[in-house]
Amino acid sequence: MNIRVIGDIRKGKLQPSLTGNAIVDDALIQNFCNELKNQIDRVNSTVNVIAEHFFDPAIQTDDIILMDRRISTLLPAEIRSKYRIIDVDHNDIVRGNVLKTLSLLKKFSDHSQSSC
Repeated sequence: MNIRVIGDIRKGKLQPSLTGNAIVDDALIQNFCNELKNQIDRVNSTVNVIAEHFFDPAIQTDDIILMDRRISTLLPAEIRSKYRIIDVDHNDIVRGNVLKTLSLLKKFSDHSQSSC
């Protein structure tokens, strides 16, 4: 399973950034991914956590998408409904704070398993 972390988007009409500086954004998003991967590896080592800078709503994926809430609120409902998006607090991505995200992933996983 893949988890894609979207804290900025670098192509298309919508190009929000985390801080306004692509180099800083790279480092902060990668740090968040590393922290999340370290925590997930304690339970499940088959999960990949990927920093995604080029989200394209035209390309469908089954991956779980962790998206900066500031970006996800800009997406139309018809796009959001096509993906498995979990909103993540902007400050959590900036600070590498993954505790709330882990809790949201657990709830999402529990809900997905119970709806099968």
